Amino acid sequence: MKTKINNLKNDLYNVFVIGNANNQQMGRVYILLAIPALTVLCALGKF
Repeated sequence: MKTKINNLKNDLYNVFVIGNANNQQMGRVYILLAIPALTVLCALGKF
């Protein structure tokens, strides 16, 4: 579990701070941000 959290932190750092992430890292960050956002939009009914 600790390694997964560290991988996620590294992915976020590479995508947003450094800007040199590969496609797999960008995909994981996209899913991480898209699922909660879509959940909130669907819950409010304004999708």
